[in-house]
Amino acid sequence: MHGCGANRHSGVLGALMIAVLLVACQQPLPRGEAAPDPATAVFTDEFDGPAGSLPDRGKWAPDVGGHGWGNEELQFYTESGNVFLDGDGHLVIEARKAEEPLECWYGRCDYISGKITTKSLFAQRYGMFEARVKSAVGTGMWGGFWMLGSNIDDIGFPEAGEIDILETLGHRVRDVEQHVQAPDLRWGAEHVLPEGQSVGDWHTYAVRWYPDHIDWYVDGEVTRTFTADEAGGSWVFDHPFYLLLNLSVGGEWPGPPDADTVFPNRMLVDYVRVYG
Repeated sequence: MHGCGANRHSGVLGALMIAVLLVACQQPLPRGEAAPDPATAVFTDEFDGPAGSLPDRGKWAPDVGGHGWGNEELQFYTESGNVFLDGDGHLVIEARKAEEPLECWYGRCDYISGKITTKSLFAQRYGMFEARVKSAVGTGMWGGFWMLGSNIDDIGFPEAGEIDILETLGHRVRDVEQHVQAPDLRWGAEHVLPEGQSVGDWHTYAVRWYPDHIDWYVDGEVTRTFTADEAGGSWVFDHPFYLLLNLSVGGEWPGPPDADTVFPNRMLVDYVRVYG
């Protein structure tokens, strides 16, 4: 999950030569295909469960730490307590000011938040990956629904590849960021929500991933397409990827929270569904 030169994994990307391909679509885009029936999903989580309970550990695992994730992020991702169910069918990822004596890369952590992944639990090559999300709003909030190549531990990043289905910056409430990363490649595109809408409202975000291209969707509409031809020799999107959901605080791209940023601050997820 990246943007404007940021990298959530390690500083190695900064040493690579990156081709930045910014796509600005001027033509009206076709209406997206209807979403598949949820009953046909190969992976689904509707986040039903008692208020305060953890997400299904058979589907999701926490990613813990405060080392900045390559972006100088300010939060410590906790084991539990910042990711939980609200009892109304939603996953909550909550960013708060830290009271615990946790250590981050810059010293004692100022913030705590949550990140969960399906690494070693679920991964898939190709298909449709979808979530309904109400993202966090406020300067310094950086939410994401994204994917990484499941072979990342064997070959590293960016060789394993990354697909960002959704990134939001809390101070840019109409902007939906959509990206991919691979060796020598960082492709990024921005979809602007209609006037009066906000990433702090409920929206459905998805990618439909094929062997030779990836389509991005917002609320059922195709917003962007990235092809293997555009990637050239950097097309690494041919192996299974796993899912990630997180809410980070600060970092090189969003900048730090300001005096008007509200804490606790929440990103809500209604469901995650994956279709073959």
